[in-house]
Amino acid sequence: MSEPPMPPAAPRIPPQPADEWDESVRETLSADIGSLGLGVSSLGEAHVFTTLARHPKLFAAWLPFSSQLLLAGELPFADRELVILRVARNCDSPYEWGQHVRIAAKAGLSSEDMTRVAVGPDAPGWTERQSLLLRATDELHSDARIGQSTWAGLTRHLTEQQLIELPMLVGHYHLLAFTLNSLRVLPEPGVPPHELTERLGQQPGESSLPR
Repeated sequence: MSEPPMPPAAPRIPPQPADEWDESVRETLSADIGSLGLGVSSLGEAHVFTTLARHPKLFAAWLPFSSQLLLAGELPFADRELVILRVARNCDSPYEWGQHVRIAAKAGLSSEDMTRVAVGPDAPGWTERQSLLLRATDELHSDARIGQSTWAGLTRHLTEQQLIELPMLVGHYHLLAFTLNSLRVLPEPGVPPHELTERLGQQPGESSLPR
């Protein structure tokens, strides 16, 4: 049986203060990312980055791959954010959810769209494309593969490169959710992880995300 959701607690590995950053990551962590919608103005203010910066070699290897998926992938912005929100919900990752609620809004997803993410691919109101993306995300989470019927549907909507990218995107954000949850990475001031779940009538500390 899995452990119950953990209430807010001190991080197991806290963000690294700026005066301790390795020189190899200092310039990266000072980059201006205000336009991305993370609720912070630089990587150096985002706890996910300053926590991972404690492992400079891994950080340097991980960030280009993460940036490729987040900023330069073949999947459209809205598709990508829909998938990431579903991963955050499936992995019960408050930090990932809270950050990507903000980014998804910049991608054009409505609050109603984000609420339906908690219901899943069968919720009324999705387009066929959106439903297939959500279903593929769920199948990867539960079965470690996209089922044949879902794959056949996706081929009507996605290019070959997008089909390759989709499971990579889902897998990457599982990796990140596992890390965020295990290290207990906390939201930055002003970036509450429960922004959407509170609107659904759920209080912080009960269950991290709607189910």
